[in-house]
Amino acid sequence: MLKTKVKVSNITNLSEARYCAGMGVDYLSFPVPLVSLEVYREIASWVTGPQFGIEIDADHIPLLNDYPFDFIEIASSDILSVPFTSEKFIRIQTKDWPQQRAAIRHLKNTNVIVELAVSSPDEATIQFIKNVATEFNIFIKIENNAWLSTLLQLPVAGFSLEGNHESKPGLKEYPLSEILEQLDVD
Repeated sequence: MLKTKVKVSNITNLSEARYCAGMGVDYLSFPVPLVSLEVYREIASWVTGPQFGIEIDADHIPLLNDYPFDFIEIASSDILSVPFTSEKFIRIQTKDWPQQRAAIRHLKNTNVIVELAVSSPDEATIQFIKNVATEFNIFIKIENNAWLSTLLQLPVAGFSLEGNHESKPGLKEYPLSEILEQLDVD
């Protein structure tokens, strides 16, 4: 069990999906069309627990009908291209927030993944996170555990991590494992 909700994007293989599920990750998302429908279905048949989603852009909207999913992950620049009927995660960068806020405010079931452009927490970033969290479920995209303890004190819904590719089946480093282990409740 983890201290907070966790979403892992860029899942491309069964090993990583199983590892994340075993650690208690809540959401897994797969980049479409990089992960074929056949591979997606195979992984889904072996992994239980997390909700499954697809990462999609405006160019691949027709694939929405092919993949079974619980949620969609999309960049903020593509939100108007996708018909929203399910839960969604919208990726934004802090610099894009003023323009994107109005565009996504009316969307229901919206989680915002904030891609922070800072290496350490400063007062402006912390205040920004608090402000966004008053309107949306906010997931902070983190790449290391450098300021994880500070972020855990903020009113965030969870964290967004990113998987990476296997060099060979079964041979893989899990850079996100340090973060997941720190979030693990013993």
